[in-house]
Amino acid sequence: MKSPFATAVSYLFHPLFAAAYGFSIILFTDNYFSYFFSLKIKLLLLAITISFTCFLPIFNLYILKRFKLISSLYLEDGKERTFPYIITSLFYLGMAYLIQDFQIPGIFISFLLAAALCIFLTALINFKWKISAHMMGIGGLSGSVLAVSLILGQSFLVWFCILLAASGLTAFARLKLYAHTPAQVYVGFIVGMLASFFFLITAYIINLHTIF
Repeated sequence: MKSPFATAVSYLFHPLFAAAYGFSIILFTDNYFSYFFSLKIKLLLLAITISFTCFLPIFNLYILKRFKLISSLYLEDGKERTFPYIITSLFYLGMAYLIQDFQIPGIFISFLLAAALCIFLTALINFKWKISAHMMGIGGLSGSVLAVSLILGQSFLVWFCILLAASGLTAFARLKLYAHTPAQVYVGFIVGMLASFFFLITAYIINLHTIF
């Protein structure tokens, strides 16, 4: 019998919610960007984020299931994960391209690109090994928040600690549900965190996008 608590944690920290969580932390906490936008623009940007990073990937899974290209919406079969992951990364890239014309700070675009990189890495690794997408997602979010904190020179320490605690809960949940081995969970978190952190730091250093 599956643990209800572990199942709830897996849903709460599903990788599809990572971008929305990250944008919420940046937009609705006491930092530079919380004063940059009006509440209306914040909510609009968050709605666009949820549409591109949650609704569209879920709809894509539904279409793939209807055409019997995948056997389950939960992608329990590791071999079925690669194509949906690649499509999901394209949704992230599409949103990054779309909001370039919104005249918003480039940190948001870099954040999306870092997320797309994590998803694409998950797809590549999945060719050979079933890495934990949940841990890639929460690890990528943790690394992004840490990088943004360093870039802005503002402390997101509380949120980073909350994300580390959430990472521990997510790891416990995935293991409790026998969805992954310990190695798949730990490697997923480390790869996600390092990939997103170094991508954002590198993007800032080489001025890939204007941060302010």
